Amino acid sequence: MYKENYSFQTPENSLTIWRYIDFTKFMDLLTNSKLYFTRSDNFEDPFEGRLRLKDYEDTKEMFSLEESTKKFYFLNCWHLSENQSDAMWKIFLNTKNGIAIKSTVGSLIQSLEKSDDDVHIGKIYYRDYEKVTFTDLLFEIPTTIASRGGSLNQFSYKRSSFEHEKELRLYYIDKPIPHAIKNGIPREPLTHKQIDINLSHLIHEIVIAPFADSWFKNLVEQIILKFGMEFIVTKSNLYHFEE
Repeated sequence: MYKENYSFQTPENSLTIWRYIDFTKFMDLLTNSKLYFTRSDNFEDPFEGRLRLKDYEDTKEMFSLEESTKKFYFLNCWHLSENQSDAMWKIFLNTKNGIAIKSTVGSLIQSLEKSDDDVHIGKIYYRDYEKVTFTDLLFEIPTTIASRGGSLNQFSYKRSSFEHEKELRLYYIDKPIPHAIKNGIPREPLTHKQIDINLSHLIHEIVIAPFADSWFKNLVEQIILKFGMEFIVTKSNLYHFEE
């Protein structure tokens, strides 16, 4: 279930979120009713979870465990925006026949209520790592979060070049960090994590990619019915122009 964590700033419940996925991932979601969390050291960005800031030479001792910590953080990523994103359609789909799940922060939280796993939610902040210092980030932490014992988290920041992502992150932390030794043998980190989700609470609308084939919307509607679900399915009008 969702668990508040003062290291992460969860946005307002009413805000709209999107998850852009291809058809294979959509089928996996319908079949298993589970969200897939990727281990943070498997992301493409080499700066993921690494705060190589302007004053890194002076602060690197504080981040000596960055690399090992990455093996215990598992992430599921959403796009935080009231509108569709042309960039997200093109970046996250490997094919023209894909979908976007439209929801809200509040519905996402509600959909995790029956899960046995603790999930934290926080928005990502984008900064120029060559200009900002660790102290700068500390002073940015909202007073309400700091007063509750909140701290700067290495996974809450990305470089400014990724600002178009407007990312909202779900976190599963495979505790303890580092793992306890059992019978003299350290427990190996998980390779990935899947967490139960209530799709009826989560999904407000399924939006078909604007460049999808004409038959694809009908296919998605038929599959949803076969799974005994009722979701609004619309075709994106992002590139539709009427004279």
